[in-house]
Amino acid sequence: MKQIFEQVLSIISNLKLLIDHEQTAKSTNINNLRDIDLTITEINDLFYHSGKLAFQKQYDILHLTEPKDYFNEMKQVIALWENSISVRNPAPNNVDEEFWDIYEYFKYVDKNVIYSNTIEHFKSLPEALKNDFLTLPKRYTFLKNKIDYGVNDFSLIEEHISLMSSEIEDYKWLYDHLADYRSKKTLNGIIKYWYTFDVNKMHKLCETLYSDYYDLDILKCDSKEVFVDLGAFIGDSVNDFINTYGDYKKIYAYEVTPRTFEVLKNNLAEFKDTLPIQKGVGKSKSIMYITDSGNGAGNSISSEGTIAVPVVSLDEDISEPISTIKMDIEGAEQDAILGSIKHIKNEKPKLLVSAYHIPSDIFKIPLLINDIRDDYTFYLRFNGHGCLWPCDYVLFAL
Repeated sequence: MKQIFEQVLSIISNLKLLIDHEQTAKSTNINNLRDIDLTITEINDLFYHSGKLAFQKQYDILHLTEPKDYFNEMKQVIALWENSISVRNPAPNNVDEEFWDIYEYFKYVDKNVIYSNTIEHFKSLPEALKNDFLTLPKRYTFLKNKIDYGVNDFSLIEEHISLMSSEIEDYKWLYDHLADYRSKKTLNGIIKYWYTFDVNKMHKLCETLYSDYYDLDILKCDSKEVFVDLGAFIGDSVNDFINTYGDYKKIYAYEVTPRTFEVLKNNLAEFKDTLPIQKGVGKSKSIMYITDSGNGAGNSISSEGTIAVPVVSLDEDISEPISTIKMDIEGAEQDAILGSIKHIKNEKPKLLVSAYHIPSDIFKIPLLINDIRDDYTFYLRFNGHGCLWPCDYVLFAL
Protein backbone atom coordinates (compact mmCIF):
# COMPACT_ATOMS: atom_id res chain seq x y z
CA MET A 1 0.00 0.00 0.00
CA LYS A 2 2.84 2.42 0.70
CA GLN A 3 3.76 2.49 -2.98
CA ILE A 4 0.13 3.28 -3.82
CA PHE A 5 0.07 6.04 -1.22
CA GLU A 6 3.19 7.58 -2.78
CA GLN A 7 1.55 7.51 -6.20
CA VAL A 8 -1.62 9.12 -4.84
CA LEU A 9 0.38 11.84 -3.09
CA SER A 10 2.06 12.61 -6.41
CA ILE A 11 -1.35 12.75 -8.11
CA ILE A 12 -2.64 15.02 -5.33
CA SER A 13 0.22 17.44 -5.88
CA ASN A 14 -0.51 17.67 -9.62
CA LEU A 15 -4.25 17.87 -9.01
CA LYS A 16 -3.86 20.80 -6.64
CA LEU A 17 -1.84 22.69 -9.26
CA LEU A 18 -4.48 21.97 -11.90
CA ILE A 19 -7.32 23.13 -9.63
CA ASP A 20 -5.42 26.31 -8.69
CA HIS A 21 -4.82 27.00 -12.37
CA GLU A 22 -8.49 26.58 -13.25
CA GLN A 23 -9.60 28.76 -10.34
CA THR A 24 -7.47 31.66 -11.53
CA ALA A 25 -8.06 31.21 -15.26
CA LYS A 26 -10.41 33.60 -17.01
CA SER A 27 -12.39 30.69 -18.45
CA THR A 28 -12.54 27.03 -17.49
CA ASN A 29 -10.91 24.39 -19.68
CA ILE A 30 -13.38 21.55 -20.19
CA ASN A 31 -10.61 18.99 -20.73
CA ASN A 32 -8.97 19.99 -17.46
CA LEU A 33 -12.30 19.71 -15.65
CA ARG A 34 -12.81 16.24 -17.09
CA ASP A 35 -9.36 15.21 -15.90
CA ILE A 36 -10.09 16.55 -12.41
CA ASP A 37 -13.47 14.80 -12.27
CA LEU A 38 -12.08 11.48 -13.51
CA THR A 39 -9.17 11.59 -11.06
CA ILE A 40 -11.48 12.37 -8.14
CA THR A 41 -13.73 9.44 -9.07
CA GLU A 42 -10.87 6.96 -9.49
CA ILE A 43 -9.15 7.76 -6.19
CA ASN A 44 -12.44 7.83 -4.31
CA ASP A 45 -13.10 4.37 -5.65
CA LEU A 46 -9.61 3.23 -4.63
CA PHE A 47 -9.96 4.46 -1.04
CA TYR A 48 -13.70 4.24 -0.38
CA HIS A 49 -15.14 1.81 -2.99
CA SER A 50 -17.36 4.52 -4.41
CA GLY A 51 -16.62 7.17 -7.00
CA LYS A 52 -18.75 9.73 -5.18
CA LEU A 53 -18.78 10.47 -1.46
CA ALA A 54 -21.83 11.32 0.64
CA PHE A 55 -21.13 15.08 0.84
CA GLN A 56 -20.39 15.52 -2.88
CA LYS A 57 -23.00 17.31 -4.96
CA GLN A 58 -23.93 16.53 -8.55
CA TYR A 59 -22.19 18.97 -10.90
CA ASP A 60 -22.54 19.27 -14.65
CA ILE A 61 -18.95 20.10 -15.57
CA LEU A 62 -19.94 20.93 -19.14
CA HIS A 63 -22.17 23.74 -17.86
CA LEU A 64 -20.51 24.69 -14.58
CA THR A 65 -22.49 27.59 -13.14
CA GLU A 66 -20.90 27.51 -9.68
CA PRO A 67 -17.19 26.82 -10.31
CA LYS A 68 -16.15 28.18 -6.91
CA ASP A 69 -18.35 25.64 -5.08
CA TYR A 70 -17.11 22.85 -7.32
CA PHE A 71 -13.42 23.59 -6.75
CA ASN A 72 -13.93 24.00 -2.99
CA GLU A 73 -15.58 20.59 -2.90
CA MET A 74 -12.70 19.06 -4.86
CA LYS A 75 -10.26 20.48 -2.31
CA GLN A 76 -12.39 19.00 0.46
CA VAL A 77 -12.15 15.57 -1.18
CA ILE A 78 -8.38 15.93 -1.55
CA ALA A 79 -8.05 16.87 2.13
CA LEU A 80 -9.96 13.69 2.95
CA TRP A 81 -7.51 11.63 0.89
CA GLU A 82 -4.59 13.19 2.70
CA ASN A 83 -6.18 12.36 6.03
CA SER A 84 -6.84 8.79 4.89
CA ILE A 85 -3.21 8.36 3.91
CA SER A 86 -2.05 9.82 7.23
CA VAL A 87 -4.04 7.22 9.23
CA ARG A 88 -3.62 4.27 6.88
CA ASN A 89 0.06 4.66 6.06
CA PRO A 90 1.38 3.88 9.56
CA ALA A 91 -0.96 0.86 9.99
CA PRO A 92 1.37 -1.80 11.45
CA ASN A 93 -0.53 -4.83 10.12
CA ASN A 94 -3.25 -5.91 7.75
CA VAL A 95 -5.94 -5.99 10.44
CA ASP A 96 -5.52 -2.24 10.96
CA GLU A 97 -5.56 -1.67 7.20
CA GLU A 98 -8.81 -3.65 7.03
CA PHE A 99 -10.29 -1.58 9.86
CA TRP A 100 -9.63 1.72 8.08
CA ASP A 101 -11.03 0.31 4.85
CA ILE A 102 -14.30 -0.64 6.61
CA TYR A 103 -14.47 2.48 8.77
CA GLU A 104 -13.97 4.99 5.97
CA TYR A 105 -16.34 3.13 3.63
CA PHE A 106 -19.23 3.56 6.06
CA LYS A 107 -18.17 6.99 7.26
CA TYR A 108 -17.79 8.70 3.88
CA VAL A 109 -20.09 6.84 1.47
CA ASP A 110 -23.85 7.34 1.46
CA LYS A 111 -25.60 4.38 3.12
CA ASN A 112 -27.98 4.03 0.15
CA VAL A 113 -24.99 3.57 -2.15
CA ILE A 114 -23.52 0.95 0.20
CA TYR A 115 -26.88 -0.79 0.41
CA SER A 116 -27.19 -0.83 -3.38
CA ASN A 117 -23.62 -2.12 -3.77
CA THR A 118 -24.29 -4.87 -1.23
CA ILE A 119 -27.50 -5.98 -2.95
CA GLU A 120 -25.74 -6.17 -6.29
CA HIS A 121 -22.94 -8.19 -4.73
CA PHE A 122 -25.44 -10.55 -3.10
CA LYS A 123 -27.22 -11.10 -6.42
CA SER A 124 -23.90 -12.13 -7.98
CA LEU A 125 -23.40 -14.96 -5.46
CA PRO A 126 -23.80 -18.59 -6.59
CA GLU A 127 -27.44 -19.65 -6.79
CA ALA A 128 -27.03 -22.39 -4.19
CA LEU A 129 -25.61 -19.94 -1.65
CA LYS A 130 -28.38 -17.43 -2.27
CA ASN A 131 -30.92 -20.17 -1.67
CA ASP A 132 -29.22 -21.04 1.61
CA PHE A 133 -29.96 -17.54 2.86
CA LEU A 134 -33.69 -18.27 2.54
CA THR A 135 -33.30 -20.59 5.54
CA LEU A 136 -32.01 -17.87 7.90
CA PRO A 137 -35.33 -17.31 9.79
CA LYS A 138 -35.54 -21.02 10.67
CA ARG A 139 -31.86 -21.31 11.57
CA TYR A 140 -31.65 -18.22 13.75
CA THR A 141 -34.77 -17.24 15.66
CA PHE A 142 -33.07 -14.10 17.00
CA LEU A 143 -33.04 -12.51 13.53
CA LYS A 144 -35.89 -10.04 13.07
CA ASN A 145 -35.34 -9.55 9.34
CA LYS A 146 -34.42 -11.73 6.38
CA ILE A 147 -32.88 -12.03 2.94
CA ASP A 148 -35.32 -13.31 0.31
CA TYR A 149 -34.07 -12.31 -3.12
CA GLY A 150 -37.09 -13.94 -4.78
CA VAL A 151 -39.37 -11.20 -3.45
CA ASN A 152 -36.66 -8.51 -3.17
CA ASP A 153 -36.74 -8.58 0.61
CA PHE A 154 -33.28 -7.54 1.78
CA SER A 155 -34.37 -6.15 5.13
CA LEU A 156 -31.60 -7.99 7.02
CA ILE A 157 -28.95 -6.37 4.82
CA GLU A 158 -30.61 -2.96 5.15
CA GLU A 159 -30.70 -3.34 8.96
CA HIS A 160 -26.97 -3.96 9.21
CA ILE A 161 -25.93 -1.35 6.65
CA SER A 162 -28.03 1.26 8.48
CA LEU A 163 -26.49 0.20 11.78
CA MET A 164 -22.94 0.61 10.50
CA SER A 165 -23.68 3.96 8.89
CA SER A 166 -25.30 5.39 12.02
CA GLU A 167 -23.00 3.78 14.61
CA ILE A 168 -19.70 4.00 12.75
CA GLU A 169 -17.97 5.85 15.61
CA ASP A 170 -19.06 3.09 18.01
CA TYR A 171 -17.32 0.60 15.74
CA LYS A 172 -14.15 2.68 15.95
CA TRP A 173 -14.46 2.97 19.74
CA LEU A 174 -14.77 -0.79 20.12
CA TYR A 175 -11.92 -1.51 17.73
CA ASP A 176 -9.66 0.89 19.64
CA HIS A 177 -10.61 -0.78 22.95
CA LEU A 178 -10.12 -4.40 21.92
CA ALA A 179 -7.02 -5.78 23.60
CA ASP A 180 -5.54 -8.20 21.06
CA TYR A 181 -5.08 -8.94 17.39
CA ARG A 182 -7.53 -11.88 17.42
CA SER A 183 -10.30 -9.68 18.80
CA LYS A 184 -9.73 -6.95 16.20
CA LYS A 185 -9.60 -9.49 13.36
CA THR A 186 -12.79 -11.10 14.65
CA LEU A 187 -14.63 -7.77 14.82
CA ASN A 188 -13.56 -6.81 11.29
CA GLY A 189 -14.54 -10.23 9.99
CA ILE A 190 -18.03 -10.09 11.49
CA ILE A 191 -18.69 -6.59 10.15
CA LYS A 192 -17.26 -7.36 6.72
CA TYR A 193 -19.48 -10.41 6.35
CA TRP A 194 -22.53 -8.17 6.62
CA TYR A 195 -21.77 -6.82 3.16
CA THR A 196 -19.49 -9.44 1.53
CA PHE A 197 -21.11 -12.77 2.57
CA ASP A 198 -17.75 -14.54 2.41
CA VAL A 199 -18.66 -17.71 4.33
CA ASN A 200 -15.19 -19.26 4.11
CA LYS A 201 -13.49 -16.20 5.62
CA MET A 202 -16.06 -16.06 8.39
CA HIS A 203 -15.55 -19.71 9.30
CA LYS A 204 -11.80 -19.11 9.58
CA LEU A 205 -12.54 -16.79 12.51
CA CYS A 206 -13.84 -19.69 14.61
CA GLU A 207 -12.08 -20.68 17.81
CA THR A 208 -10.89 -24.29 17.84
CA LEU A 209 -8.90 -24.67 21.08
CA TYR A 210 -11.39 -23.73 23.79
CA SER A 211 -15.09 -24.07 24.58
CA ASP A 212 -17.26 -21.07 23.83
CA TYR A 213 -16.78 -19.00 26.98
CA TYR A 214 -13.59 -20.30 28.53
CA ASP A 215 -10.55 -19.08 26.64
CA LEU A 216 -7.65 -20.03 28.89
CA ASP A 217 -5.37 -17.47 27.23
CA ILE A 218 -7.43 -14.58 28.61
CA LEU A 219 -9.86 -15.92 31.24
CA LYS A 220 -8.33 -17.01 34.54
CA CYS A 221 -10.52 -18.61 37.23
CA ASP A 222 -9.71 -20.33 40.53
CA SER A 223 -11.28 -22.17 43.47
CA LYS A 224 -12.72 -18.91 44.86
CA GLU A 225 -15.00 -18.36 41.86
CA VAL A 226 -18.64 -17.45 42.39
CA PHE A 227 -19.85 -18.16 38.86
CA VAL A 228 -23.25 -16.99 37.59
CA ASP A 229 -24.64 -18.57 34.43
CA LEU A 230 -27.48 -16.57 32.85
CA GLY A 231 -29.17 -18.74 30.25
CA ALA A 232 -27.82 -21.98 31.67
CA PHE A 233 -29.98 -24.14 29.36
CA ILE A 234 -29.36 -27.80 30.34
CA GLY A 235 -26.10 -27.05 32.13
CA ASP A 236 -23.69 -27.46 29.24
CA SER A 237 -21.84 -24.21 29.93
CA VAL A 238 -21.65 -25.02 33.66
CA ASN A 239 -20.22 -28.41 32.80
CA ASP A 240 -17.67 -26.81 30.47
CA PHE A 241 -16.71 -24.34 33.20
CA ILE A 242 -16.08 -27.13 35.70
CA ASN A 243 -14.19 -29.24 33.17
CA THR A 244 -12.02 -26.25 32.24
CA TYR A 245 -11.25 -24.76 35.65
CA GLY A 246 -11.97 -27.52 38.14
CA ASP A 247 -12.75 -26.28 41.63
CA TYR A 248 -14.95 -23.28 42.48
CA LYS A 249 -16.81 -21.76 45.45
CA LYS A 250 -20.38 -21.61 44.12
CA ILE A 251 -22.35 -21.68 40.87
CA TYR A 252 -25.72 -20.00 40.26
CA ALA A 253 -27.49 -21.27 37.12
CA TYR A 254 -30.51 -19.30 35.83
CA GLU A 255 -32.91 -20.80 33.27
CA VAL A 256 -36.47 -19.67 32.43
CA THR A 257 -37.99 -22.53 30.38
CA PRO A 258 -39.74 -25.04 32.70
CA ARG A 259 -38.96 -28.18 30.69
CA THR A 260 -35.35 -27.17 30.22
CA PHE A 261 -35.05 -26.24 33.89
CA GLU A 262 -35.97 -29.79 34.97
CA VAL A 263 -33.16 -31.17 32.81
CA LEU A 264 -30.80 -28.53 34.22
CA LYS A 265 -31.59 -29.56 37.80
CA ASN A 266 -30.92 -33.21 37.05
CA ASN A 267 -27.67 -32.44 35.25
CA LEU A 268 -26.34 -30.26 38.08
CA ALA A 269 -27.32 -32.67 40.86
CA GLU A 270 -23.92 -34.39 40.81
CA PHE A 271 -21.99 -31.15 41.31
CA LYS A 272 -21.39 -29.53 44.69
CA ASP A 273 -22.52 -26.00 45.54
CA THR A 274 -24.59 -25.48 42.37
CA LEU A 275 -27.90 -23.65 42.62
CA PRO A 276 -30.32 -23.92 39.66
CA ILE A 277 -32.76 -20.99 39.64
CA GLN A 278 -35.91 -20.79 37.50
CA LYS A 279 -35.99 -17.04 36.97
CA GLY A 280 -35.25 -14.58 34.24
CA VAL A 281 -32.66 -11.89 34.85
CA GLY A 282 -33.18 -8.26 33.86
CA LYS A 283 -32.75 -4.74 35.17
CA SER A 284 -35.43 -4.98 37.88
CA LYS A 285 -37.99 -7.27 39.49
CA SER A 286 -41.02 -8.00 37.30
CA ILE A 287 -43.15 -10.70 35.73
CA MET A 288 -42.47 -11.48 32.08
CA TYR A 289 -43.58 -14.28 29.75
CA ILE A 290 -42.19 -16.89 27.41
CA THR A 291 -43.76 -19.12 24.80
CA ASP A 292 -41.99 -22.46 24.82
CA SER A 293 -41.11 -23.10 21.19
CA GLY A 294 -39.69 -26.52 21.99
CA ASN A 295 -36.22 -25.15 21.45
CA GLY A 296 -35.33 -24.15 25.01
CA ALA A 297 -32.08 -22.58 23.87
CA GLY A 298 -33.95 -19.97 21.82
CA ASN A 299 -36.73 -18.92 24.19
CA SER A 300 -36.72 -15.30 25.26
CA ILE A 301 -38.74 -13.34 27.81
CA SER A 302 -41.16 -10.66 26.64
CA SER A 303 -44.30 -8.82 27.70
CA GLU A 304 -46.46 -11.49 26.04
CA GLY A 305 -46.48 -15.28 26.09
CA THR A 306 -48.05 -18.40 27.58
CA ILE A 307 -45.79 -19.02 30.58
CA ALA A 308 -45.30 -16.44 33.33
CA VAL A 309 -41.71 -16.06 34.51
CA PRO A 310 -40.42 -14.08 37.51
CA VAL A 311 -37.64 -11.69 36.51
CA VAL A 312 -35.06 -10.39 38.97
CA SER A 313 -31.93 -8.30 38.90
CA LEU A 314 -28.67 -9.87 40.05
CA ASP A 315 -28.19 -6.96 42.43
CA GLU A 316 -31.43 -7.98 44.18
CA ASP A 317 -31.10 -11.74 43.87
CA ILE A 318 -27.49 -12.44 44.87
CA SER A 319 -26.08 -10.75 47.94
CA GLU A 320 -22.62 -12.30 48.01
CA PRO A 321 -19.78 -11.03 45.79
CA ILE A 322 -19.74 -12.41 42.25
CA SER A 323 -16.52 -13.11 40.34
CA THR A 324 -17.75 -14.26 36.90
CA ILE A 325 -21.02 -13.77 34.96
CA LYS A 326 -21.79 -15.57 31.71
CA MET A 327 -24.78 -14.23 29.71
CA ASP A 328 -26.62 -15.88 26.82
CA ILE A 329 -30.20 -14.70 27.25
CA GLU A 330 -31.56 -14.02 23.78
CA GLY A 331 -31.20 -10.24 23.62
CA ALA A 332 -31.79 -9.42 27.31
CA GLU A 333 -28.07 -9.01 27.99
CA GLN A 334 -28.16 -5.20 28.26
CA ASP A 335 -30.98 -5.34 30.81
CA ALA A 336 -29.11 -7.99 32.81
CA ILE A 337 -26.05 -5.73 32.89
CA LEU A 338 -28.18 -2.80 34.07
CA GLY A 339 -29.52 -5.06 36.83
CA SER A 340 -25.96 -5.93 37.89
CA ILE A 341 -24.57 -2.41 38.26
CA LYS A 342 -23.80 -2.76 41.96
CA HIS A 343 -21.94 -6.02 41.48
CA ILE A 344 -20.04 -4.58 38.52
CA LYS A 345 -19.10 -1.40 40.38
CA ASN A 346 -18.20 -3.11 43.64
CA GLU A 347 -16.60 -6.38 42.52
CA LYS A 348 -15.74 -6.02 38.83
CA PRO A 349 -16.81 -9.56 37.91
CA LYS A 350 -15.47 -11.05 34.71
CA LEU A 351 -18.23 -10.70 32.08
CA LEU A 352 -18.69 -13.25 29.28
CA VAL A 353 -21.51 -11.89 27.13
CA SER A 354 -23.17 -13.21 23.98
CA ALA A 355 -23.31 -10.09 21.83
CA TYR A 356 -25.10 -11.26 18.68
CA HIS A 357 -28.83 -11.46 19.45
CA ILE A 358 -29.41 -7.77 18.63
CA PRO A 359 -27.18 -6.34 15.86
CA SER A 360 -26.21 -3.21 17.80
CA ASP A 361 -25.25 -5.24 20.89
CA ILE A 362 -21.78 -5.76 19.48
CA PHE A 363 -21.20 -2.02 20.09
CA LYS A 364 -23.74 -1.11 22.78
CA ILE A 365 -22.83 -3.80 25.31
CA PRO A 366 -19.15 -2.85 25.67
CA LEU A 367 -20.10 0.85 25.75
CA LEU A 368 -22.64 0.13 28.49
CA ILE A 369 -20.09 -1.80 30.54
CA ASN A 370 -17.56 0.98 30.08
CA ASP A 371 -20.10 3.55 31.30
CA ILE A 372 -20.49 1.57 34.53
CA ARG A 373 -16.75 1.19 35.05
CA ASP A 374 -14.04 2.26 32.68
CA ASP A 375 -11.29 -0.14 33.75
CA TYR A 376 -12.47 -3.26 31.93
CA THR A 377 -10.36 -4.78 29.16
CA PHE A 378 -12.30 -6.11 26.16
CA TYR A 379 -11.81 -9.18 23.97
CA LEU A 380 -13.97 -10.74 21.26
CA ARG A 381 -14.11 -14.41 20.23
CA PHE A 382 -16.14 -16.11 17.49
CA ASN A 383 -17.67 -19.56 17.95
CA GLY A 384 -20.11 -19.75 15.04
CA HIS A 385 -18.93 -23.09 13.67
CA GLY A 386 -20.67 -23.82 10.37
CA CYS A 387 -22.97 -20.80 10.65
CA LEU A 388 -24.44 -18.97 7.67
CA TRP A 389 -24.93 -15.69 9.54
CA PRO A 390 -22.47 -14.39 12.17
CA CYS A 391 -23.58 -15.65 15.58
CA ASP A 392 -22.18 -17.13 18.79
CA TYR A 393 -19.61 -14.40 19.25
CA VAL A 394 -18.72 -13.58 22.83
CA LEU A 395 -17.58 -10.29 24.32
CA PHE A 396 -15.16 -10.73 27.23
CA ALA A 397 -14.93 -7.83 29.68
CA LEU A 398 -12.11 -8.65 32.09
